Amino acid sequence: MDQHLLLTAFPATHDEALYWWHVADGAVRAWGCDPDPLTAAQIYGPDEPPADIRMVALVPSHLTSIMGHEPIEGATPSQALAAAALAAKARSLESDQVHIVSAMDGADGMVTAAIARDVLGSGLVHLQARNIDPDAITPSGWLLPVAGDDAVSADFGFDRVLRAGNLIATDDPALRDILFADRMILPVTGDDFDAMMTGAAQKTDLNFRSGPFAKKTQRIIEPLQKRRLGWMLVALVLVTFAIPLVQLAKYHHAASKADEAALASAATVVGEQDDPEGAERALDQRLIDENRGNIMFPVPASALYSALQQVPNVSVTRMAYGENGIVAATLSAVRNEDINPALIAIQEAGFIITAVPRTDATGSAQADITVRAP
Repeated sequence: MDQHLLLTAFPATHDEALYWWHVADGAVRAWGCDPDPLTAAQIYGPDEPPADIRMVALVPSHLTSIMGHEPIEGATPSQALAAAALAAKARSLESDQVHIVSAMDGADGMVTAAIARDVLGSGLVHLQARNIDPDAITPSGWLLPVAGDDAVSADFGFDRVLRAGNLIATDDPALRDILFADRMILPVTGDDFDAMMTGAAQKTDLNFRSGPFAKKTQRIIEPLQKRRLGWMLVALVLVTFAIPLVQLAKYHHAASKADEAALASAATVVGEQDDPEGAERALDQRLIDENRGNIMFPVPASALYSALQQVPNVSVTRMAYGENGIVAATLSAVRNEDINPALIAIQEAGFIITAVPRTDATGSAQADITVRAP
């Protein structure tokens, strides 16, 4: 049981005084009728922190319609409750205007309660205006005990109720004669009434606070949870920075290994070197000394053939290669204008060329050229 339980009447207007009961430690500590039940109950003083209060609003019997339903063989509890709510909606003359809830009644039976949506909505607004946001809204007659074949009655101040099984109605003389004429009516008063109010927290299964009228839950973060979230955020930041740092360290290690392997490989050709840049310079000089590198035949020759691919009307009739790295060739075409694009392409590739145009015995245009790498 909650430490504090505040029971209030469900209001029909914004300014009416509401009956209320304050239950604490298993007993009714105070009760009364006041426009501001929360203040009147004096659950906590002005200088005290708010107590843990469970709030339940009791709806007068004339605002609700309660109906019992027969058990459904083979259905699960959730299926049975859904079927009962659908049956109650089908029997309602204004099914679109009512809010229906269901609960199990005993082992197999079901019971439903219906209330007009506008009444429920406006009453909830009136309660919240008084700083009361009830955890449950239940018919007042649902609190009454079941007395076998007899009926029971109770006077809540704002509502006089009769109950016999699932038959719950306003205690009106005419209804007594019609609905309860053959039953003994046992009043719930004094200590029995207080005991009924004390156990109200366990009788809120028929709760109108569901669906669109469900209470909005507020999640409270405790100081320990805040500290944990703070440490988790710090850990997330550290991991976020650690991942790229670890990757950078791995890349640095891999690059160092590659440099060591490159120096070891270059040492077999140019001897020991201090760093990869020095090894590269030594290898370039070695290639130059051996007439290799950029002055090797494939370098200028590949530039020449790449240029000729752009001008299909030009052909090579002669090619020679000298030890100085110069490729000499004769280009042939129908006109000199056809050869010029090839020469321009070689120059744009960064190679140094010379060209001497001439005409052969057949009248074809030819050009004796030399190509040298820079």
